[in-house]
Amino acid sequence: MPSYLLSSVLALGAFGLFGCKQAVEPVPSNGPGMELAQLDALVAECSVCHGVSEAQRGPILNGMDGWYLTDQMNKFRSGVRGARPSNRSEYLMGIGARKIQSDLQVAYLAHWFSSQPAQPAIRTVRGDLESGKGIYERRCLSCHGQQGQGNPTLQSPSLTKLEGWYFLEQMRKFRSGERGYDSRDQAGKVMAAASKELSDTDLRDLVAYCIDEFGLEEAKGVEPRWMPKKSSKPVLNQAPN
Repeated sequence: MPSYLLSSVLALGAFGLFGCKQAVEPVPSNGPGMELAQLDALVAECSVCHGVSEAQRGPILNGMDGWYLTDQMNKFRSGVRGARPSNRSEYLMGIGARKIQSDLQVAYLAHWFSSQPAQPAIRTVRGDLESGKGIYERRCLSCHGQQGQGNPTLQSPSLTKLEGWYFLEQMRKFRSGERGYDSRDQAGKVMAAASKELSDTDLRDLVAYCIDEFGLEEAKGVEPRWMPKKSSKPVLNQAPN
């Protein structure tokens, strides 16, 4: 598809998604309007896991680099990622990616999610920031940049839009070989090699530093749902001191 036509479709999609569909003239069921409706439905389906609602089960994709989202979707579609049942979350994503049937759908999804404003995130990873800074400068800065901005030429994504829990999970998967194992995934293999000798403490320090230094804004006044709230009720049947 010519680039100018793809740009037109993406622009039309953004127009429709933000509440202006009533201004679009009806089109035949087999025309571009039907294709746009299918694209919107695909966005809605992906948002069940990757949106900002309580049903979220995967990382929030809002504001991530469009080129990186495109690259990762294509890796899932081709089996470079998501081929191992032992890596359950990626395996499920690999199954879901089969519903993406064209390059146009990939481009539309990448454009849509990358265009959404990034959301503040709960700080779920704590660590030694000075230690993390040292690890970042020695192992990460040359590819991901001084401020974690990334470098598409090196296939190094921005680290500024990652939630802490997801960031840490991916680093552990690179280290264990659950990610970056496919010979076609050159960027993944580089990450696997870079994280191989890092301990759990190292990884936590590294992620904590990145999140604190250039990561997502911290969500204020939000308590993770999995954290039990302190009860104001007195404890019964407590033995005396």
